[in-house]
Amino acid sequence: MRIFFIGHRVPFPPDRGDKIATFNLVRHLGQTHEVHVFCLADGRGDLANIDGLRDCTASVTAVPVLPLRARLRALRALPGSGSLSVAAMHEASLHAAIRQRFAALRPDLVMVYSSNVAQYAEPFTQTPRIMYFSELDALKWRDYAARAAPPMRWIYALEARRLLEYERHIARSFNHSVVCTEAEARAFRAAIPDAPVSLVRNGVDLDYFSPAGTPKQPGALVFTGVMNYAPNVDAVRWFCADILPLIRQAVPQAQLTICGSRPSKAVQRLAADPGVMVTGRVPDVRPYLNRAEVFVAPLRLARGIQNKVLEAMAMGLPVVASGTVRNGTAIPEGEGILAADTAEAFAAHVIRLLSDDSYRAAMGTSARAVVERNHRWSAQLAVLDRVIAGVMEGQGSAPTESKEA
Repeated sequence: MRIFFIGHRVPFPPDRGDKIATFNLVRHLGQTHEVHVFCLADGRGDLANIDGLRDCTASVTAVPVLPLRARLRALRALPGSGSLSVAAMHEASLHAAIRQRFAALRPDLVMVYSSNVAQYAEPFTQTPRIMYFSELDALKWRDYAARAAPPMRWIYALEARRLLEYERHIARSFNHSVVCTEAEARAFRAAIPDAPVSLVRNGVDLDYFSPAGTPKQPGALVFTGVMNYAPNVDAVRWFCADILPLIRQAVPQAQLTICGSRPSKAVQRLAADPGVMVTGRVPDVRPYLNRAEVFVAPLRLARGIQNKVLEAMAMGLPVVASGTVRNGTAIPEGEGILAADTAEAFAAHVIRLLSDDSYRAAMGTSARAVVERNHRWSAQLAVLDRVIAGVMEGQGSAPTESKEA
């Protein structure tokens, strides 16, 4: 088939959650279909990443989003009734490019990743369309509102209401929707019960992320992620302020490496503690995972599934996470991952793992085994193939549950 794939970022390199997912989706679809990618870019520098998609796409059209211009569009939308984030992502030149290419190529299917850019597929009502939500972004804004102080609390709550209405509209007008966790599927059905949805879990590259067998650094903890992303910033600040001091009471040599690009000033300040290292962008996170004894994921604002957790578990690292993060994986408690939502309980899990070599080794073995069973990209993308087949056959409701191992 000829497929138009519309995303909110250039799906390369696969170095953050959404780009990991979109890269694997595009690469998989490109093996058997003619895929044309249309996307926004994180500034003009991001355009250089298009070259990484040449082997799996027929074409890539990307338009840079300039942060100041996006914020101004969102501000102009505030007095109206539409979503601020949808307005921020409205680039007239990308709308025009997609309309022009649609008229010339007449795709068989349009797939959209992220509701913020569903606007670009709205005109094509006669073509089968799949909305790959991953998760409902409106619920993320609701979570932000619950933790923010005024006036941002009011703005986040407003955006949660407006974006949910838009996401309901998209889910009902597109042929089918996709989410990436059981928890998100339940939330979707509660919020939009009259729209068909399927579960396609995220995967992990089990060849790339595999245990190296190198010596561990005693007491080493690690967190990875894009470090100007609000949930990641909140996670490491909470960990360093409330959890790490408790861990050090029992394990004085405990130290944390925060590994990820674009660290905010608040994150950079954490490195004032001699036991906290902030790396900034690194070419490869695996050396940092290899030398760590435990991966920590204390995210309190997380939605969907955290690819960072799957990657760490694939490396044979036991994970201590918030309950929200653990629920997103759907991995049973104790199978390589432990959950806690208080500083005291979180620290207790980490202390036990750092202090008990045999327990830590067993948890690491379980971590690798569970992602091998449940998170192979090949198995999950086979589910997506069945969703696409159902849509193309005119079935309004494709398979709604993944039974793949």
